[in-house]
Amino acid sequence: MKDISIEYAHIYTNKKIGEEQKLSLTVLRDLVKEHSGKNISFVLMVDDYSFPDPSFGYGGLKDWLNENGFKPDIMIRESQLIPSCDEVIHLIEDKKLREQIGDYIRSKKYPCSLFVATWYLIRLGYIESNLIQKEFIAKELINILPRSFEPFENAAFEILRATRFRNAVDHISNRYFEGRLIA
Repeated sequence: MKDISIEYAHIYTNKKIGEEQKLSLTVLRDLVKEHSGKNISFVLMVDDYSFPDPSFGYGGLKDWLNENGFKPDIMIRESQLIPSCDEVIHLIEDKKLREQIGDYIRSKKYPCSLFVATWYLIRLGYIESNLIQKEFIAKELINILPRSFEPFENAAFEILRATRFRNAVDHISNRYFEGRLIA
């Protein structure tokens, strides 16, 4: 088990490596210094769901991160979370919220907040997934994100608080930097 799991360099598959990923690495460098001596894992979730692009260069991203000193221990595609998202929906104890999410999925697609909540529960080890090896489960999560993601993060926390794992939010913190609203 890791002390901390840090997610960084979030990217959409219809985008290229840019300023946001570079800013994320700057924040990551500071976090690593701040948490010196802790057992840290680096994780990356590539959003292939909101704006899918099958030509995205996963290898190029991994190489760039490695060249910059932060090779991810785990890199997943957001769409891989869908089966676990379905599991999280069933964990939501607030019937109204569960129905709202179900209606949203039926009329549109899976909401970002559900993906986020699911990813956090997996990284903390509250739900099992073959996307993450047990040695990369962590006691604490830190996520480096554009400030524009804050509303989605807040909605994810609302989902988490509506499950029996409501205390998960006590183990999650976000470091925001100024960034775009959507891809």
